[in-house]
Amino acid sequence: MANVFLGLCLASAVAWRLRARSAGESFLGPFARMTPLHGPIGAFVLLSFLSCLFSTLPMRSLVQVKGFGTFLLVVFAAALLEDDKDVAAVVDVWRLTTLYLVLRGFIEWLSGADNLGERVTGGLSAYMTYAGLLLVFVPLLAGRGATRGRSAGARAADLALAAAGALAMVLSLTRGAYLGLGVAAIALALAARPRLALAAPVVLAAFFFMMPEPVRDRFVSSFDPTDVTMRDRLVMWKAGEAMVADHPLFGVGPSRVKVLYPVYRGSGWVNSWPGHLHNNIVMIAAETGIPSLLAYLWFVGAFFAAALRQVRAAPRGEPLRGVTLGAIGAMASVFAAGMFEYNFGDVEVLMATLVVATLPFAGRRRPAAAD
Repeated sequence: MANVFLGLCLASAVAWRLRARSAGESFLGPFARMTPLHGPIGAFVLLSFLSCLFSTLPMRSLVQVKGFGTFLLVVFAAALLEDDKDVAAVVDVWRLTTLYLVLRGFIEWLSGADNLGERVTGGLSAYMTYAGLLLVFVPLLAGRGATRGRSAGARAADLALAAAGALAMVLSLTRGAYLGLGVAAIALALAARPRLALAAPVVLAAFFFMMPEPVRDRFVSSFDPTDVTMRDRLVMWKAGEAMVADHPLFGVGPSRVKVLYPVYRGSGWVNSWPGHLHNNIVMIAAETGIPSLLAYLWFVGAFFAAALRQVRAAPRGEPLRGVTLGAIGAMASVFAAGMFEYNFGDVEVLMATLVVATLPFAGRRRPAAAD
């Protein structure tokens, strides 16, 4: 449904700009606005398209081109969100989304989705997608709520919902989310006030010992080399390494990793036919090649470099500073969780991530958009 509406948005935008051109305006208009993310995202899409052409089976890979339209969200967010009020409206809508996810998750947990056999999904396709979306929304709300410049009630609502969302993530028993949540807390502290990072280990330790025993045991299993899922991930990563060795420039091609996995997997595997390799870096390199991976890392690095500059330059009471802090926490959490999960390929999480990453730059009106 989201992709259908994105397609309608694209069609209406073209019609809008054609009408604007007939009135003497520039065809691109607000779409000419650039952010630090346009370059790396454009490079990633281009290299992914080339990977389809050089795929181990091009006809199968080219079908995936339709999914590349998702990355237009960066372009649309930069074009259509002109100031901090537009950005605030988006975050307010996502606050309602987060409230729904939290309430739905709590109801499922109370109804028996409290074990590895039946886990909280929030009505989504998988528990990892549920935790992944909360990994985007929770730090965003926490960063905005912890920043001055808005009413006390609005800030309290953001912080309360962020705390409830963190609890819902914990109850999902998703280990990657635990890692992402911890990294988000440290990233927010470092970005807002570097000295607060000194207290991060104490806070994280207290949070660990306050966890319910099943949740704590689940977290500890992340570091157990005998854990079945961890062993399986190691097999997947080695298979991905072998794919990269055979196809370093363009990978095996989109949608080809799952099909070719039995050819590359070694001994000790558990899942004979996984959908992906449970690691953003390994999966991107194996599927679309090393240059594509470098474009992804460029996207991540460009975001953090530009967002941190904005945080340091912005007054402490500026509303957009809180959104930028929250976006830093969200990007850090998603990147960290992506070391154990292919969340860059989970379209629901990817859509939210692309828009959140663009918010700090879209919220500052460009000269081209000045009245």
